[in-house]
Amino acid sequence: MYVINDNVLDEIRDRADIVDLIGEYVDLKRSGSNYMGLCPFHSEKTPSFSVSPSKSIFKCFGCGVGGDVITFIMKQENLNFPEAVEFLADKYNVRLSEYKDENKEAKEKRNRFYEINREAAMHFLNNFKFSQKAQKYLIDRGLTDKTIRSYGLGYSKDSWTDLYDHLIKLGYKEEELLELNLISKSKNGNYIDRFRDRVMFPIINRNNKVIGFGARGFGDAKPKYLNSKETPIFHKGSNLFNMNIISRESSRERIILVEGYMDVISLYNSGINYSVASLGTSLTEEQAGIIKKIARDIYICYDSDKAGINATTRAIDIFLSKSCKPKIIELGADLDPDDFIKKYGIEGFENKIKGAISYIDFKIKKLRENFNLKDSEGLSNFTVESSKILSSIKNPIERDIYVKEFSKNYNISYKAIENYINYLNRNKINSAKKEKFKLKKNTNVVKSSKTKAQEELLSYSLLDNDIYTYIKNKVQVYYFTSSMTRAVFEEIPRMFEDEMEIPEFLNLLEKNRLIDFNFKEIILEIIKKIKVNDKVVDELITTVEKNYLQKKKNKILENIEKLQGEESKNLLLETLNELKEINLKLSELKEEGNYEWK
Repeated sequence: MYVINDNVLDEIRDRADIVDLIGEYVDLKRSGSNYMGLCPFHSEKTPSFSVSPSKSIFKCFGCGVGGDVITFIMKQENLNFPEAVEFLADKYNVRLSEYKDENKEAKEKRNRFYEINREAAMHFLNNFKFSQKAQKYLIDRGLTDKTIRSYGLGYSKDSWTDLYDHLIKLGYKEEELLELNLISKSKNGNYIDRFRDRVMFPIINRNNKVIGFGARGFGDAKPKYLNSKETPIFHKGSNLFNMNIISRESSRERIILVEGYMDVISLYNSGINYSVASLGTSLTEEQAGIIKKIARDIYICYDSDKAGINATTRAIDIFLSKSCKPKIIELGADLDPDDFIKKYGIEGFENKIKGAISYIDFKIKKLRENFNLKDSEGLSNFTVESSKILSSIKNPIERDIYVKEFSKNYNISYKAIENYINYLNRNKINSAKKEKFKLKKNTNVVKSSKTKAQEELLSYSLLDNDIYTYIKNKVQVYYFTSSMTRAVFEEIPRMFEDEMEIPEFLNLLEKNRLIDFNFKEIILEIIKKIKVNDKVVDELITTVEKNYLQKKKNKILENIEKLQGEESKNLLLETLNELKEINLKLSELKEEGNYEWK
């Protein structure tokens, strides 16, 4: 038995997209700003059942039934009110408090925070009306008045206390403004505005409530973008920028995932109202789940620089974990959507959408850049690595199509690729069986010193931006064997950019399910004990690299034993060359020491 309060109901209504939910039961078609379908509660031939995404309600003009998501589930699933709430809470991962009623104060605090953020957004909007500097910036970016109004774009004055003075005058408390991350405390103890001399982007949820802010500096201002930190009403990994517009205007047939606020706004300015952006963090599983629910076709359109390519690769893997197969829009020439549209127009961008490539083609295309295909060894290595990508395609028909295409494009025997893919898949199955056996045999495996060395190196990276940069220039992210260690290492720049404390940063990653509680506690415990020591850092770097290379070497030695016969000759030669390179590198590292974690 659960106690149901207003906070629970508000959260369910926030998370449950009424069009998506009802769309699971009713075939809905767009009709103006609403959706229409045949009523599930009475027999009819002409659709009279209307769903309003902006109001989050449904209404049948035939039988008169109407209400919100909870009402719909009660009627559709024949449940009483508490059962319907429990049904939706489970569906949308809303935590119900057993025998625990959150008092009225919790709801009032939440509503008050929404109110404060709205007042802040209105203040920034008013500032914008009188700021030629901010107006010129957005006009120079080509934004229309309609676009500026649609997103409620504003301006934070070049003042230490402009917003602070305004909100305090309205009767709001300093501790409230601090909790909402609208102000901060200076070194001398004075309260100052967090956002100063920046174009302001209100972040609005599907229910049209302001939950946070993004801020863009002018010129060479550092950081270029400054975002709200986590607050009681703003969780970065659980929200996306532009959800209010999507709910109100989009056809929901497709979604384009872009990098930032201006990309979304520029696309809207050009007539594309179905793009979203993550909020100052890499795409999370929860965000991918939201996108999956609101669109049939998913596109990724990140910047084409190195960082954008890496982010695209990571986003692809997250979507695949949600059983989504995204397509990739390639703009080229280091252009973002805004730059591309200015140069080639909206027709050029729409052509890029039509020409979007599959995630498989994207991965293989980027892989190709690392090999010299005119060289037989390079072509062989490229084929081996591409086969690993092709082997990940679960649908045999789809895989067969891609293999045939690859065979044709690179003049490689179809049979040879197929045999190698079969070999890889057999190894995956055998490895999985071995791992399962190991876990059954001993569930209390003691963590190796190798893993501990990685965790300590990661902990040093969290201490200081300069230390992180130094380590990043010497260590490849794949040297970290744990997915959680890799995830933290990749997200560290966000921590320094947003000026987050280490515990706050790790709590955010735990919330976004990139790490678990135990891993977080381990890292925090290590940080308590370590002291900055250049020699130790260098020793750790060497150790982590050596451990990675040794593991790779052992794997190669295992594979060599299996590569027998004429058909495996080329693969064997390639494997032996790889082994030679690893041995050479290990010899270079031999004299550089080996740090033992304590």
